[in-house]
Amino acid sequence: MTTVSIGIPSYNEESNIKAILEKIINSDFASVELAEIIISDDSNDNTPDLVEQFMKNHSQKIVFLHNMTRSGAANAWNNIIQNATGQIIVLYDADVIPNPDCTLELVEKINLNVGICASNPRPIPDEGISARSTIFVSEWLESIRKRQLSKYSVMGRGLSIRSDIAKKISIPDNLIAIDLYMQTKVQQMGYDVVFNPNAIVLFKPPKTLVDFTSQVIRAINGHSQMQKLGCRIKNKLALKTAIVEFIRVALRNPIGAISTILCYISIPFYMGKIKNLDTALWHTAHSTK
Repeated sequence: MTTVSIGIPSYNEESNIKAILEKIINSDFASVELAEIIISDDSNDNTPDLVEQFMKNHSQKIVFLHNMTRSGAANAWNNIIQNATGQIIVLYDADVIPNPDCTLELVEKINLNVGICASNPRPIPDEGISARSTIFVSEWLESIRKRQLSKYSVMGRGLSIRSDIAKKISIPDNLIAIDLYMQTKVQQMGYDVVFNPNAIVLFKPPKTLVDFTSQVIRAINGHSQMQKLGCRIKNKLALKTAIVEFIRVALRNPIGAISTILCYISIPFYMGKIKNLDTALWHTAHSTK
Protein backbone atom coordinates (compact mmCIF):
# COMPACT_ATOMS: atom_id res chain seq x y z
CA MET A 1 0.00 0.00 0.00
CA THR A 2 1.26 3.47 -0.88
CA THR A 3 2.24 5.59 2.12
CA VAL A 4 1.49 9.31 2.17
CA SER A 5 2.88 12.19 4.21
CA ILE A 6 0.74 15.32 4.36
CA GLY A 7 2.55 18.61 4.93
CA ILE A 8 1.10 21.94 6.05
CA PRO A 9 3.20 25.13 6.23
CA SER A 10 1.58 27.58 8.64
CA TYR A 11 1.99 31.13 9.86
CA ASN A 12 -0.57 32.52 12.32
CA GLU A 13 -3.32 30.14 11.27
CA GLU A 14 -5.26 29.95 14.52
CA SER A 15 -8.54 30.43 12.65
CA ASN A 16 -7.80 27.67 10.11
CA ILE A 17 -5.45 25.01 11.46
CA LYS A 18 -8.02 22.93 13.32
CA ALA A 19 -10.39 22.92 10.34
CA ILE A 20 -7.81 21.62 7.86
CA LEU A 21 -6.56 18.97 10.30
CA GLU A 22 -10.13 17.75 10.78
CA LYS A 23 -10.63 17.65 7.00
CA ILE A 24 -7.45 15.65 6.53
CA ILE A 25 -8.09 12.99 9.15
CA ASN A 26 -11.64 12.56 7.83
CA SER A 27 -10.46 12.23 4.23
CA ASP A 28 -10.84 9.17 2.02
CA PHE A 29 -7.69 7.05 2.41
CA ALA A 30 -9.22 3.90 0.93
CA SER A 31 -6.18 2.76 -1.07
CA VAL A 32 -3.34 4.59 0.72
CA GLU A 33 -1.85 4.70 4.20
CA LEU A 34 -1.35 7.99 6.03
CA ALA A 35 2.21 7.94 7.36
CA GLU A 36 2.01 11.26 9.19
CA ILE A 37 0.82 14.85 9.08
CA ILE A 38 3.72 17.32 9.29
CA ILE A 39 3.13 20.94 10.27
CA SER A 40 6.00 23.38 9.82
CA ASP A 41 4.95 26.44 11.79
CA ASP A 42 6.31 29.97 12.28
CA SER A 43 3.33 31.29 14.25
CA ASN A 44 3.33 33.76 17.12
CA ASP A 45 -0.42 33.43 17.75
CA ASN A 46 -2.37 30.52 19.27
CA THR A 47 -1.65 28.08 16.42
CA PRO A 48 0.90 26.00 18.42
CA ASP A 49 -1.51 25.58 21.34
CA LEU A 50 -4.32 24.51 19.02
CA VAL A 51 -2.10 21.96 17.28
CA GLU A 52 -0.85 20.52 20.56
CA GLN A 53 -4.43 20.19 21.82
CA PHE A 54 -5.45 18.53 18.57
CA MET A 55 -2.57 16.05 18.92
CA LYS A 56 -3.77 15.08 22.41
CA ASN A 57 -7.30 14.40 21.15
CA HIS A 58 -6.43 12.37 18.03
CA SER A 59 -4.46 9.20 17.45
CA GLN A 60 -3.04 10.06 14.02
CA LYS A 61 0.70 10.71 13.93
CA ILE A 62 1.29 14.46 13.78
CA VAL A 63 4.78 15.93 13.61
CA PHE A 64 4.82 19.56 14.77
CA LEU A 65 7.90 21.58 13.78
CA HIS A 66 7.73 25.02 15.38
CA ASN A 67 10.15 27.86 14.59
CA MET A 68 10.46 30.77 17.00
CA THR A 69 10.90 33.27 14.15
CA ARG A 70 9.22 33.61 10.77
CA SER A 71 11.38 31.90 8.14
CA GLY A 72 8.99 31.69 5.17
CA ALA A 73 7.10 29.08 3.17
CA ALA A 74 10.18 27.84 1.29
CA ASN A 75 11.83 26.86 4.57
CA ALA A 76 8.57 25.22 5.68
CA TRP A 77 8.38 23.10 2.51
CA ASN A 78 12.03 22.06 2.93
CA ASN A 79 11.37 21.05 6.55
CA ILE A 80 8.32 19.01 5.58
CA ILE A 81 10.09 17.24 2.73
CA GLN A 82 13.13 16.42 4.85
CA ASN A 83 10.98 14.90 7.61
CA ALA A 84 8.47 13.05 5.41
CA THR A 85 8.56 9.24 5.53
CA GLY A 86 5.79 8.55 3.00
CA GLN A 87 6.36 7.53 -0.60
CA ILE A 88 4.26 10.51 -1.73
CA ILE A 89 4.08 13.94 -0.11
CA VAL A 90 0.88 15.99 -0.30
CA LEU A 91 1.30 19.69 0.49
CA TYR A 92 -1.66 21.87 1.51
CA ASP A 93 -1.80 25.53 2.47
CA ALA A 94 -3.12 25.87 6.01
CA ASP A 95 -6.06 28.08 4.94
CA VAL A 96 -7.62 25.75 2.36
CA ILE A 97 -10.45 23.23 2.65
CA PRO A 98 -9.65 20.09 0.64
CA ASN A 99 -12.52 17.93 -0.57
CA PRO A 100 -12.74 14.57 1.27
CA ASP A 101 -11.31 12.74 -1.76
CA CYS A 102 -8.74 15.39 -2.71
CA THR A 103 -5.73 13.66 -1.15
CA LEU A 104 -6.63 10.39 -2.84
CA GLU A 105 -7.12 12.16 -6.19
CA LEU A 106 -3.70 13.78 -5.87
CA VAL A 107 -1.96 10.57 -4.89
CA GLU A 108 -3.50 8.30 -7.52
CA LYS A 109 -2.13 10.40 -10.42
CA ILE A 110 1.48 9.90 -9.28
CA ASN A 111 3.40 7.13 -11.02
CA LEU A 112 6.82 6.30 -12.48
CA ASN A 113 6.50 9.06 -15.08
CA VAL A 114 4.47 11.65 -13.14
CA GLY A 115 6.41 13.54 -10.48
CA ILE A 116 3.82 16.15 -9.45
CA CYS A 117 0.03 16.28 -9.52
CA ALA A 118 -1.54 19.73 -9.16
CA SER A 119 -4.85 20.30 -7.39
CA ASN A 120 -7.79 22.34 -8.62
CA PRO A 121 -8.11 25.40 -6.34
CA ARG A 122 -11.58 26.95 -6.29
CA PRO A 123 -12.58 30.05 -4.33
CA ILE A 124 -15.53 29.87 -1.98
CA PRO A 125 -18.37 31.94 -3.52
CA ASP A 126 -18.47 35.44 -2.06
CA GLU A 127 -19.63 38.97 -2.90
CA GLY A 128 -17.53 42.04 -3.59
CA ILE A 129 -15.30 43.13 -6.45
CA SER A 130 -12.14 41.41 -5.15
CA ALA A 131 -13.89 38.12 -4.53
CA ARG A 132 -15.67 38.20 -7.90
CA SER A 133 -12.37 38.91 -9.62
CA THR A 134 -10.64 36.01 -7.85
CA ILE A 135 -13.49 33.70 -8.80
CA PHE A 136 -13.20 34.78 -12.45
CA VAL A 137 -9.42 34.32 -12.53
CA SER A 138 -9.81 30.85 -10.99
CA GLU A 139 -12.37 29.90 -13.63
CA TRP A 140 -9.98 31.18 -16.32
CA LEU A 141 -7.04 29.19 -14.92
CA GLU A 142 -9.11 26.03 -14.55
CA SER A 143 -10.29 26.35 -18.16
CA ILE A 144 -6.71 26.79 -19.38
CA ARG A 145 -5.55 23.72 -17.48
CA LYS A 146 -8.48 21.53 -18.48
CA ARG A 147 -7.94 22.41 -22.14
CA GLN A 148 -4.17 21.86 -21.70
CA LEU A 149 -3.32 25.27 -23.15
CA SER A 150 -0.32 25.54 -20.82
CA LYS A 151 1.75 23.07 -18.83
CA TYR A 152 2.19 25.58 -16.01
CA SER A 153 -0.16 23.58 -13.82
CA VAL A 154 0.99 23.86 -10.24
CA MET A 155 -0.60 26.13 -7.64
CA GLY A 156 0.77 25.98 -4.11
CA ARG A 157 -2.63 25.59 -2.42
CA GLY A 158 -2.46 21.83 -2.92
CA LEU A 159 -0.23 19.36 -4.75
CA SER A 160 1.35 15.93 -4.50
CA ILE A 161 4.94 15.01 -5.29
CA ARG A 162 6.94 11.79 -5.22
CA SER A 163 9.04 11.81 -2.07
CA ASP A 164 12.16 10.44 -3.74
CA ILE A 165 12.05 13.30 -6.25
CA ALA A 166 11.24 15.99 -3.68
CA LYS A 167 14.16 15.00 -1.46
CA LYS A 168 16.55 15.78 -4.33
CA ILE A 169 15.30 19.38 -4.51
CA SER A 170 16.33 22.15 -2.13
CA ILE A 171 14.17 25.26 -2.36
CA PRO A 172 16.09 28.54 -1.88
CA ASP A 173 15.14 30.17 1.43
CA ASN A 174 14.13 33.52 -0.06
CA LEU A 175 12.01 32.09 -2.88
CA ILE A 176 8.47 33.37 -3.44
CA ALA A 177 7.20 31.08 -6.24
CA ILE A 178 8.00 27.83 -4.48
CA ASP A 179 5.31 25.88 -6.35
CA LEU A 180 6.61 26.99 -9.76
CA TYR A 181 10.19 26.26 -8.69
CA MET A 182 9.25 22.69 -7.75
CA GLN A 183 7.41 22.19 -11.06
CA THR A 184 10.39 23.51 -13.05
CA LYS A 185 12.88 21.29 -11.21
CA VAL A 186 10.70 18.19 -11.59
CA GLN A 187 10.34 18.82 -15.33
CA GLN A 188 14.10 19.35 -15.66
CA MET A 189 14.57 15.92 -14.06
CA GLY A 190 12.49 14.42 -16.88
CA TYR A 191 9.20 13.81 -15.05
CA ASP A 192 5.71 14.92 -16.05
CA VAL A 193 3.53 17.36 -14.15
CA VAL A 194 -0.24 16.80 -14.40
CA PHE A 195 -3.37 18.68 -13.38
CA ASN A 196 -6.27 16.80 -11.81
CA PRO A 197 -9.53 18.81 -11.99
CA ASN A 198 -11.13 16.39 -9.52
CA ALA A 199 -8.61 17.21 -6.77
CA ILE A 200 -10.54 20.21 -5.47
CA VAL A 201 -9.34 22.49 -2.69
CA LEU A 202 -11.51 25.41 -1.62
CA PHE A 203 -10.05 28.70 -0.44
CA LYS A 204 -11.35 32.07 0.74
CA PRO A 205 -10.98 34.82 -1.88
CA PRO A 206 -9.64 38.22 -0.76
CA LYS A 207 -12.33 40.66 0.30
CA THR A 208 -10.25 43.83 0.00
CA LEU A 209 -8.38 45.43 -2.89
CA VAL A 210 -5.25 45.61 -0.74
CA ASP A 211 -5.25 41.85 -0.25
CA PHE A 212 -6.06 41.26 -3.93
CA THR A 213 -3.18 43.52 -4.96
CA SER A 214 -0.85 41.70 -2.57
CA GLN A 215 -1.58 38.34 -4.15
CA VAL A 216 -1.19 39.61 -7.72
CA ILE A 217 2.09 41.44 -7.11
CA ARG A 218 3.48 38.51 -5.15
CA ALA A 219 2.81 36.25 -8.14
CA ILE A 220 4.45 38.72 -10.53
CA ASN A 221 7.50 39.06 -8.27
CA GLY A 222 7.72 35.30 -7.96
CA HIS A 223 7.96 34.87 -11.73
CA SER A 224 10.53 37.66 -11.94
CA GLN A 225 12.57 36.00 -9.23
CA MET A 226 12.49 32.70 -11.12
CA GLN A 227 13.92 34.41 -14.21
CA LYS A 228 16.72 35.97 -12.15
CA LEU A 229 17.57 32.51 -10.83
CA GLY A 230 17.89 31.27 -14.41
CA CYS A 231 14.90 28.93 -14.15
CA ARG A 232 13.21 28.57 -17.52
CA ILE A 233 9.44 28.22 -17.31
CA LYS A 234 8.30 25.70 -19.88
CA ASN A 235 5.26 26.28 -22.06
CA LYS A 236 4.30 29.80 -21.06
CA LEU A 237 0.80 30.80 -22.05
CA ALA A 238 0.80 32.83 -25.28
CA LEU A 239 -0.80 36.27 -24.96
CA LYS A 240 -3.27 35.61 -27.79
CA THR A 241 -4.36 32.34 -26.19
CA ALA A 242 -4.76 34.04 -22.81
CA ILE A 243 -6.98 36.76 -24.31
CA VAL A 244 -9.13 34.29 -26.24
CA GLU A 245 -9.64 32.23 -23.10
CA PHE A 246 -10.44 35.40 -21.12
CA ILE A 247 -13.20 36.22 -23.61
CA ARG A 248 -14.48 32.63 -23.51
CA VAL A 249 -14.82 32.71 -19.70
CA ALA A 250 -16.17 36.29 -19.75
CA LEU A 251 -19.12 35.19 -21.89
CA ARG A 252 -20.38 33.02 -19.05
CA ASN A 253 -19.23 35.30 -16.21
CA PRO A 254 -19.37 38.93 -17.45
CA ILE A 255 -19.62 40.45 -13.97
CA GLY A 256 -16.48 38.56 -12.95
CA ALA A 257 -14.65 39.79 -16.06
CA ILE A 258 -15.59 43.43 -15.37
CA SER A 259 -14.56 43.02 -11.71
CA THR A 260 -11.21 41.61 -12.80
CA ILE A 261 -10.50 44.53 -15.13
CA LEU A 262 -11.40 47.04 -12.41
CA CYS A 263 -9.26 45.25 -9.82
CA TYR A 264 -6.20 45.20 -12.07
CA ILE A 265 -6.66 48.88 -12.95
CA SER A 266 -6.64 49.70 -9.22
CA ILE A 267 -3.41 47.82 -8.43
CA PRO A 268 -1.02 50.81 -8.80
CA PHE A 269 -3.05 52.77 -6.24
CA TYR A 270 -2.96 50.02 -3.58
CA MET A 271 0.65 48.88 -4.01
CA GLY A 272 1.91 51.60 -1.68
CA LYS A 273 -0.24 50.26 1.15
CA ILE A 274 1.51 46.87 1.24
CA LYS A 275 4.68 45.90 3.07
CA ASN A 276 7.19 43.16 2.19
CA LEU A 277 5.94 42.74 -1.38
CA ASP A 278 9.42 41.95 -2.69
CA THR A 279 10.43 39.40 -0.04
CA ALA A 280 9.55 35.80 0.79
CA LEU A 281 8.04 37.03 4.09
CA TRP A 282 5.14 38.59 2.26
CA HIS A 283 2.18 40.65 3.38
CA THR A 284 -0.48 38.49 5.03
CA ALA A 285 -3.87 38.76 3.34
CA HIS A 286 -6.04 38.87 6.47
CA SER A 287 -9.36 38.74 4.63
CA THR A 288 -8.54 35.27 3.28
CA LYS A 289 -8.06 33.77 6.75
